[in-house]
Amino acid sequence: MENEVIKNIKDDINEQAQLVIDQIEYEISMLHDDEVNHYKAGLKKEQDTYLEKELSDLEVFAITEASRQKMDIKRNLLALREKLVNELFSEVENKLIAFTKTDEYQDYLVRKLAQVPYDGGIIYARKEDVGFIKKHTDDKDVTIRERYFKIGGFTYISQSQDSEYDFSIDTNFADQTEWFIDHSGFTI
Repeated sequence: MENEVIKNIKDDINEQAQLVIDQIEYEISMLHDDEVNHYKAGLKKEQDTYLEKELSDLEVFAITEASRQKMDIKRNLLALREKLVNELFSEVENKLIAFTKTDEYQDYLVRKLAQVPYDGGIIYARKEDVGFIKKHTDDKDVTIRERYFKIGGFTYISQSQDSEYDFSIDTNFADQTEWFIDHSGFTI
């Protein structure tokens, strides 16, 4: 009987020990699960933060790229506009230079010479036009001097009125060029 009591005590101790072991294992498991869940939550938060940053970086890149593309388009449009305008002005200038070799140009000079007050002033004309202007102003009180004009025409400086009359095609062309640039709607 003593053996049986000892056996019962041993069984009881083993049972109690097993309960304590089960309880400890349960608490370890709970602590382990809590720790894992804590790390999982931290990882999730870190992952979300990383994804937000990546998304933000992608948005910034997309905006930057779109802006760069718009600037490239504007730059290309400006280059095209400049090319077209330069071609236009070059063509007009060539036509005006060709005009100075016609009889219509001489008629233009005669019409403009009729507007000069001839008060002892000075006419500045290009080399090619000096002879023609002298011929048409022989009986006038005027001095004729040579000056460079790329296209043609002349200017008259009035001594008595202290003013200048500009009949040069160069000035008219420059004025029209400026007007065109200001009003053409080609600004970007």
